Amino acid sequence: MISSSSNQPAIDADALSGHVIVAGYGIPGRAVGELLKARKTQYCVIELNAAVVQRCEHVVPIIEGDVTDEQVLRRAGVERCSLLALTVPGDAAVLQAIQIARRMNPKVPIIARCRFISSGMEAHRKGANQVVIEEQVVADEFVRLLNLI
Repeated sequence: MISSSSNQPAIDADALSGHVIVAGYGIPGRAVGELLKARKTQYCVIELNAAVVQRCEHVVPIIEGDVTDEQVLRRAGVERCSLLALTVPGDAAVLQAIQIARRMNPKVPIIARCRFISSGMEAHRKGANQVVIEEQVVADEFVRLLNLI
């Protein structure tokens, strides 16, 4: 059993297999988590912010740590996961996490969040299967709203 903080429920990394790893538990990560929960899909969360971990540790299986740390990814069971959803808001961290995860599990599907199109292109080059690009989502929404006027 593994616990990333003294009062956190333990996560048995050896028992995790075929699960989804959600990196980042802000609004996008929570949306992914809620969908997975509704689908009864096993998942765990990696979250850097200790306050978020403390607030959510009794609700979701969560590991406090940096997704760019190989040991954190290993604790989350990246070698045996069925999907990695990188929802963290920093392009540099996302790009680094893609490289590390791809090296640790060459076949895992990766969905990545990037802020800029250029970062999204780099995420694809580094091995992300799908990329959600914030500036493209915003542009699409502006067009949608303008078409309503």
